[in-house]
Amino acid sequence: MAHPDVLIIGGGSAGIAAAAGAAETGADVVLLEKNTFLGGKATAAYVGTVCGLYYRNDDPVVRYAANGFPRVFAEKLQRLSDSSPFFYKHGLRFLPYDHLAFIQLCDDVVQQNKVTLYLDAHLMHVEKDGHRIHKVSAVIHNRSITFHPKVVIDTSGESTVARFAGMDTVENKTYQAAAQIFIMTGIATDDEQILHLSLLRSICKGIDDGTYQKHYDMLSVVPGSLKRSRAVFKLGLPFEVRNDPSEMTRLQLFARKAVTEIAHYLQIHNHLFKNAVLSMIAPETGIRTGPRNAGKTVLQKEDVMDCRKVGDAVARGTWPIELWAPGKKLHLEYFASNDHYDIPAGALQSASVTNLLFAGRNISASEDALASTRVIGTCLATGYAAGHLAAAVVRDESYEAAITTIQRSTFFE
Repeated sequence: MAHPDVLIIGGGSAGIAAAAGAAETGADVVLLEKNTFLGGKATAAYVGTVCGLYYRNDDPVVRYAANGFPRVFAEKLQRLSDSSPFFYKHGLRFLPYDHLAFIQLCDDVVQQNKVTLYLDAHLMHVEKDGHRIHKVSAVIHNRSITFHPKVVIDTSGESTVARFAGMDTVENKTYQAAAQIFIMTGIATDDEQILHLSLLRSICKGIDDGTYQKHYDMLSVVPGSLKRSRAVFKLGLPFEVRNDPSEMTRLQLFARKAVTEIAHYLQIHNHLFKNAVLSMIAPETGIRTGPRNAGKTVLQKEDVMDCRKVGDAVARGTWPIELWAPGKKLHLEYFASNDHYDIPAGALQSASVTNLLFAGRNISASEDALASTRVIGTCLATGYAAGHLAAAVVRDESYEAAITTIQRSTFFE
């Protein structure tokens, strides 16, 4: 597989969907993932909920934003997780999931589609020849392997391919605040409202009497996660996220220390946690946004808020703009309920390299627009679309034909 049709960098939600989309057309697909397991932020950072799958409304039955692969993946994940869509405020709904079920499902998708998978694979070198990428090297289990792909899809979430190739990326000085996920078991209630209020009282009391650190106050229960005395918690971190490796390390170290201190405090000061134990700290801190690729089209905030429709749509966004600032509560900017905005094919296509596509958290979008598109449900849709667009390049077919295929397979109308 040194000369694959499609080489995908990143085995998260978008990467898995891209692999399925390209492989179902008959393309030879190689997928490189830096971790030793698949799922990306959904499993390494344990996001805990799949957002962006459904339209926002107050109907008792959920309405999917996409048909085809994104919906099939979501419904399988729901069954494997023994879960159901969670109805949140203002008509929002999302799907809580079990992270082991997510890994299992990703493994199944790769194997069923006969995708060649390399885990523990770290990108080392990308070489261009004019306006085409013709060589990609990676270290896989301490061995250097070089690929000569026809098309590359970057679903790394960090625009890794563009940076290794010396291409321009869209970057900010700072990004949205990060979060750390952890799990506690043995909690003395299965009522989420009781847990939420008890947690809030403990935090407020601890801050008042000096036994709980103020910058740990952004702590919450992940909605829909409390089952059988086990709950998933999210701690918002009080720092700005920057493109600085030393700061990223500091963030990870701070997050783990904070979680252990919080768990210890709750065990002592909250009767619901008297016999509870800290059973898991997510391996990665949840980084929400980062550098993006420069595409033929840049999705803007106005496109999202105005629910703009375009002829070359390959995915639909239904999640509001979700903004997290350090030390501040979640801010949501809603567009019309029961409506969506279109994500154009141009936002998945490189503006300067003819055989580079991207999907997931590093599509061509402004920071505000990305605050809506970055959610897992939308990543599944953009990934699947990128896989089909890549297959069109391999077959020397027009993007227009591929876009028509994508729209027929994933759009309801």
